[in-house]
Amino acid sequence: MNRMKRRITLTLVAVALAATINCAFGLSLSLPQPEIFFPKGYDTNRAAQVLAVLRTDRFKYLGGLTSYWEPEWSTTLVYDGDGKALAAFLADLNRVSVITVNLTFSSDLSQETGSALRAGSWWVKYSHTRPDTITVRVNLAAQALGRDKFELKMPKAKP
Repeated sequence: MNRMKRRITLTLVAVALAATINCAFGLSLSLPQPEIFFPKGYDTNRAAQVLAVLRTDRFKYLGGLTSYWEPEWSTTLVYDGDGKALAAFLADLNRVSVITVNLTFSSDLSQETGSALRAGSWWVKYSHTRPDTITVRVNLAAQALGRDKFELKMPKAKP
């Protein structure tokens, strides 16, 4: 009888722990395809233009994550590719009117991700607190970018 109570207690503890973990991770959503959840009332034409760039098959999408933590509601998308692909990606994003593209660099994105995301060649970061800004974070350790031989030809400025 004592064994039975112990098993039931351990089972209940395991179920409660699993439910707690599920709730904690339920605040983030894994993205099998590129997606940004724009704020309510966001310009649908502009959103469609951004998503067209993010979803084109010209760029290799590795995965992503949206976090439902207010007020950020941040999204991180991971891509892989060489310097030419990155330059084309930046040029395409730069063509979307009103969107500001910030370019930042990481010596090694694998040190920033933990286990939630792959490092890839670059990340796309979006937040509701800056709805007209997309940050592209370049992974200088990415083998596809040539590591220390990385060269990026920047797109022409918007007229």
